[in-house]
Amino acid sequence: MTVTVLTEGVRFLYEQAGALLARRRERAAEVGTAEEGAAGEGAAEESSPTPPAVAEPRELPAADPVLVERFEAELRGLRADLHEYASGVDPVTTTDRELLGRVDALRRVLEAIYGTPLLFTGEPAAPQAPTVVRGRVDTDEVAGYVAAVRAERPTGTIEGHVRARRVEQGGEAVGVDLGPGPRTRS
Repeated sequence: MTVTVLTEGVRFLYEQAGALLARRRERAAEVGTAEEGAAGEGAAEESSPTPPAVAEPRELPAADPVLVERFEAELRGLRADLHEYASGVDPVTTTDRELLGRVDALRRVLEAIYGTPLLFTGEPAAPQAPTVVRGRVDTDEVAGYVAAVRAERPTGTIEGHVRARRVEQGGEAVGVDLGPGPRTRS
């Protein structure tokens, strides 16, 4: 990995951590001011493209807000540790072990939050990483069938989370459905 890629990678990780913390603060403010209505509820996070320094993924999926809350202290601490590098005050070098350790730690936290590995340009790909599938459904009402993840031939780690305020009679809400064939309701 080149110094340029590492420098851009440090900035990317730093900015992502800051954006996640800002969104968490905004969500908390919305919840605090929206006691009566559904303001801000169910607002889907959108995916966002990654910079050229990030080889994979080309687009970040939506962050898991539960994990952002869980890792808030780590995001704050590691982001603070990288501030002088991200702002250009301290030079980024590929031989600075302390810097590389902090970059790797923040990358791992962000990988958990986004549910996907982050690979910088020029880094060797991880050897055949296990498949991880995550699905989440957040809805007010289920009248038929809904599954966060449905797989016929599952491999790797599969997580499915469903939050439904109400499931109608005859409705079915499933986190992970590993059943074969098409799902039909009678």
